[in-house]
Amino acid sequence: MIFEKICNWIVGIQIKGFEKLHLGRTILALSVVQWEFNYSFYSKLNIINPLCSRYKRYIAEYIKNNPVDQQSEKPIAIVTGANSGIGYSTSKALMLAGFHVIFACRNEDLAIKAITKIKKKTNLENCEFMQLDLSSFEIMMCPYMKTKDGIEMQFGTNHVGHFILTNNLLDVLKRSAPARVINVASLGHIYSDSTVDKIKERVTDPNKYNRLRAYENSKIANIMFSTILAKNLSDTGVVVHSLHPGLVNTKLQRYLLFDSNFIMKLAKMIALLSPTAGSLTSIKLALSPEFEKVSG
Repeated sequence: MIFEKICNWIVGIQIKGFEKLHLGRTILALSVVQWEFNYSFYSKLNIINPLCSRYKRYIAEYIKNNPVDQQSEKPIAIVTGANSGIGYSTSKALMLAGFHVIFACRNEDLAIKAITKIKKKTNLENCEFMQLDLSSFEIMMCPYMKTKDGIEMQFGTNHVGHFILTNNLLDVLKRSAPARVINVASLGHIYSDSTVDKIKERVTDPNKYNRLRAYENSKIANIMFSTILAKNLSDTGVVVHSLHPGLVNTKLQRYLLFDSNFIMKLAKMIALLSPTAGSLTSIKLALSPEFEKVSG
């Protein structure tokens, strides 16, 4: 916990310094990435506070503040892409905290396998599968493709699908307040196109498609949506958060050109965060009383 606070403090100072010196977003991004690599490497060596202790602490704090015997009914969480990666780790934490977790996934077979695995590990039954096709979960830097509705795949999956899902749940969220909406964005948003018109052009014109920029544009859309939604829901008891999970080693990178290279795979294992580490921010935002009434 102390290392976590020190990292946040140092990164905060760096960000303020870069802003004042006008050094640009590239140096800012590299600064944050540097700390992510350091954190990942040290955590694997157990030099810093073990990840599992933070994982358990967030769950324990929630249970302490929300005793099961004082709950009229079990809170419900819908987790998209819950069958693997960050989604799986987040779902496990929410189940342990007492939530009934809905695995909102496109592939039923993979979801059922994940549910079976998580039930065996936790000895809990408080989860279920819900088929939800947001086009293609875990999309990052894929070749140009379109969703069934004709929307560029990355933008359609990472933003439009979740936008529609969230808006369809707004009435339920308001009735269930206090409630939280948590969108997984990315630091990559700082490299997105600078105007809405340019983003639209990338989304609609295959000739202007760039797989990395398309991913970055989908992530700035996540953040813009979260910001506007938070303002619209400011008096309803529903808070909205967007987050950067860190550089996480998941199936998300399967379209990267270097992902099949053995050396790069080894480097990813050493330098990138595990899905458990990558889920910690989502878990904290979902469970901590610190964020129950504050959007961000």
